[in-house]
Amino acid sequence: MISPRSSLFVKILFWLFLNLTFLPIILIVASTVFNHQIIIHDILSFQSHDRMRKAFMLITDELAETPERDWNETLKHFAVGYQVDLVLMFEDGTYFSSIEFDPDPAIQKKVSYSIEQSRTLQREQSEGKKVPLLPEVNPIHPDLLMQTEDPNLFWTGVVVSVPYGAQRWMTPVMLASVSDSVTGNGFLFDPMPWLMIFGVVGLISIVLWIPVIRHITQPLGRMMRATEKIATGNFDVAIPETRQDEIGRLGKAINRMSRQLEDFVKGQRRFMGDVAHELGSPIARIQFGLGALEQRVDENNKLRVQEVMEDVNHMSDLCRELLELTRIDLATRVVNLESVRLLPLIETAVRREFHPSTEIIVRVPQTLHALANPDLLLRAISNLIRNAVKYAGDDGPVTISAVQKDCLVQIEVRDNGPGVAEEYFEKMFEPFYRPDASRNRDLGGTGLGLAIVKSCVDSCDGSISVANLEPRGFAVTVTLMIGSRTV
Repeated sequence: MISPRSSLFVKILFWLFLNLTFLPIILIVASTVFNHQIIIHDILSFQSHDRMRKAFMLITDELAETPERDWNETLKHFAVGYQVDLVLMFEDGTYFSSIEFDPDPAIQKKVSYSIEQSRTLQREQSEGKKVPLLPEVNPIHPDLLMQTEDPNLFWTGVVVSVPYGAQRWMTPVMLASVSDSVTGNGFLFDPMPWLMIFGVVGLISIVLWIPVIRHITQPLGRMMRATEKIATGNFDVAIPETRQDEIGRLGKAINRMSRQLEDFVKGQRRFMGDVAHELGSPIARIQFGLGALEQRVDENNKLRVQEVMEDVNHMSDLCRELLELTRIDLATRVVNLESVRLLPLIETAVRREFHPSTEIIVRVPQTLHALANPDLLLRAISNLIRNAVKYAGDDGPVTISAVQKDCLVQIEVRDNGPGVAEEYFEKMFEPFYRPDASRNRDLGGTGLGLAIVKSCVDSCDGSISVANLEPRGFAVTVTLMIGSRTV
């Protein structure tokens, strides 16, 4: 049972809570750093409208002190500073602007309506009715918020009061910013401070989460590599997990599973070896008896005796290869590797498996060495040559080559046979597995040859792979570490 303090779920929740706790601290620090540009009030209300209110109050104050004939120049001056165009529109369609434009009827209709609403509020205030005071610029909701097409422009404006006419009476007008950007090129909204805050928050989050992520992913990586070894038949793995959470329990379960699988596989192979050993003596006696019987039966029954002899010989081969496979698997931990000169070893294997009907070509450099156990490597190469001769000897020569690639040696046995379908590649080295109907007992196979080859190569710390060739043919490649070239 996992204690709450050791639970991975609780740890992740704790780090999440710690991450969220830092957010208000970051915002407070940001409000101090950016001072007037961003404060907590900006986050809780609308930063864009507050910035616009402050700018428009400054513009109206400047217009109040400037003659009307200079208002266009005043608006141009502020337009350059704020990087937006500014328009001052009256209810009757009169306007002052930093640019030349044709008033849009929809814009003018909205302007007239907003100004009339402003006058209504002012009258209600003067009559003593309880209505909200009308500020010079509404800080929350703009009176004009529209988008026009041809050209595509964004309009944002509020009703303000400016001294106008010969009497310089305070007159409600619409002061609007016009821009081709929804942010008003930073006038309505400056994204840079927000991007800086998000960057700081993201950086703090990464710093806080990296330890917990590594705390999870590193042991999972070790478990992944361990299970990959188990999947290839290597059960000699151990995951050093001392933690008490779910990952620690998973690591202990994998360790326990690998030990149990190793015991099971070893027991199974030992059992097969014992059975093969016990069957050896009675099979030998049956072979002897059938040989004697074949000499005494008439011609009509001799064919039947020969058929039985073929089955018994197949049983004998099967028991012999089972014993060989079992001995290799049980002795893998005590294999001594040494630098082996490849050419003499491969020539010995060729002499063992030579068949008059098949040409065997050897292309191996005389000085090439590999790190291996000589007996096991000889057995592996012999089995590969035997398979090639057996299944593809009639289709052309069998070629054995070896090359050095960096610190590795690759030994390839290729034939010109029909090859094997790629869906069978992963199971080709399993005991008793035959890829297709062409590789069966009629050719004398037991389904153990490639399993023996793989066990021998694994014992030499090597690897084995298979591939089909173009236009036809099949190749088996054994890869070993290079050995020293000592005489």
